[in-house]
Amino acid sequence: MDRKEANSTDILLLLEGTFPYVRGGVSSWVKRIIEGFPEYLFGIIFLGSAKTDYGRSQPYALPENVNYFAEYFLYDEGNQPPAVSPGKLRLDVEQLHHAHVQMRACLQGEVCPLENYGLAENFGVSHAEFLHSPAIWDYFLQRYAEIPDQPPFVDYFWTIRGMHTPLWYLQSALQAAPRAKIFLSPSTGYAGYLGALLAARQNRPLIISEHGIYTKERRIDLLMARWIQEDEEFLRRPGQIHYLRQLWIHFFEFLGRLAYQQARHIVNLYTGVIPLQLAGGAPQEKLRTIPNGIGVETLVPARRPFSERQDVIALIGRVVPIKDIKTFIRAAALLRQQGRATQCWVVGPTEEDEEYFAECQVLAAHLGLQESLRFLGFRSVVEVLAAVRLTILSSISEGLPLSVLESFAAGVPVVSTDVGSCRQLLYGDTSAEGERPAGIIVPIADPKALASAIIALLDDEERWDRCSQNAIARVESQYREEQMFGQYRQLFTQALTE
Repeated sequence: MDRKEANSTDILLLLEGTFPYVRGGVSSWVKRIIEGFPEYLFGIIFLGSAKTDYGRSQPYALPENVNYFAEYFLYDEGNQPPAVSPGKLRLDVEQLHHAHVQMRACLQGEVCPLENYGLAENFGVSHAEFLHSPAIWDYFLQRYAEIPDQPPFVDYFWTIRGMHTPLWYLQSALQAAPRAKIFLSPSTGYAGYLGALLAARQNRPLIISEHGIYTKERRIDLLMARWIQEDEEFLRRPGQIHYLRQLWIHFFEFLGRLAYQQARHIVNLYTGVIPLQLAGGAPQEKLRTIPNGIGVETLVPARRPFSERQDVIALIGRVVPIKDIKTFIRAAALLRQQGRATQCWVVGPTEEDEEYFAECQVLAAHLGLQESLRFLGFRSVVEVLAAVRLTILSSISEGLPLSVLESFAAGVPVVSTDVGSCRQLLYGDTSAEGERPAGIIVPIADPKALASAIIALLDDEERWDRCSQNAIARVESQYREEQMFGQYRQLFTQALTE
């Protein structure tokens, strides 16, 4: 993506691993926010892992009202600084030690004094000094000696390097960023951290609009990560989290607390996530709820009665572990074992985690699903929803998924795991509107329950029709794009005038 440069912009978006390189719900939201507010100029700072991870993606085109775009790849080895002779490095690590003490206090619930950390200058330590200074080496040797249950030193060493390396790329982004009237990030993490530094430096408001709780999702990723090595002795200790996994978890919790502290407003998609935000350090008075909304009219052409649809079910989403595609595949195998001819589609990009995609393909082949399960890649949502009888969401973590709202707008019932706002979406506010289900909720990682719910809806056309009508009524009354835009317009106006 070509760089765009401007000295100032109205709203600067801080995006981590999403738009314009990765398709998905957050990227779709970003695109609609930019295009939905043509009266504002938008800037974008994209944060990715390594540049090669995005080489084969088909990025979104930047809308006309984007006047700044810059990208930083936080784990690109080609950007390492040149080696410096250790003899030339004279470094006092006392400031670094003091900052780590404050960080630990912050994780215990104390206020994080952002202005005292020296974070914008990375404690006065250059990247070359961090990599090559004997003082840094000695400092982390001391910290390693304090660990009660020590992992192998080489694993600790590379964990520390990997954890800190992005900070210098973020420092470059901070220094090159244009002036902005508002900073907006759909997550905490590295993007929210950069937003906190920019907001503090420019004395302008930061809005965090969380589409999923970043620290929760990183915790899930880290608990599942295979690149963190655990020796056999540790694996025999059920219920304990390996020190290096815990180190990463604490790191992202710290970044989240800093972002929450600096933010002027913290938006969530549904009220059920508020306890998690409060537990992560978000002040109650900063919180507000703005549900996702979609352009309902664009999906009206996909509405069809049950009899005019194919015997197909579809999971629409990225092929990544957090979507738990494997549970959907196992449910598809159970449908096949019962002699059903139902076709199962996985509709969404496969390149984000190629190893996981390969595992899903192997599992499908092992279960004999060559004829009944297909990975379609990216397809037109309208065309898919016009064809299928059900959509499936088997995720282990979600916020307020756009795929469910899109299914509702097309009149397609949903079978979903009990994650995020999905129970509220599928069953509604029963105290206010009575029992009006738009699908069925099932437990996480339970292929039998998922298959049973699918069969219950496919074999009962009358029930399917009621769910379809309830889905349309709910999305039309509560989740329209115009409603979302109206609340964000009010939020932007408030932030600009405070």
